[in-house]
Amino acid sequence: MKTIVKYVVLKSSDYQLGTPLFQQELQADALYFDQIPAIIQHQNLEFKVKSKELNRKQTAEEQDPTQHILVKVIAI
Repeated sequence: MKTIVKYVVLKSSDYQLGTPLFQQELQADALYFDQIPAIIQHQNLEFKVKSKELNRKQTAEEQDPTQHILVKVIAI
């Protein structure tokens, strides 16, 4: 299914609170939410996953459901 993963910074000296770090759009199965690693690397910085939120939607027009995952991270 279509999966959109958005990473948002909660705490960092380089980013303000709530700053979107980056977004991925990919094809993944329903278990992808559980496969997100605890440590994310982005632009030579490491971030620890603080929380994850999952939202799945399927409209009448679309055959394939879409899942949106919001990952909140803090710098380590």
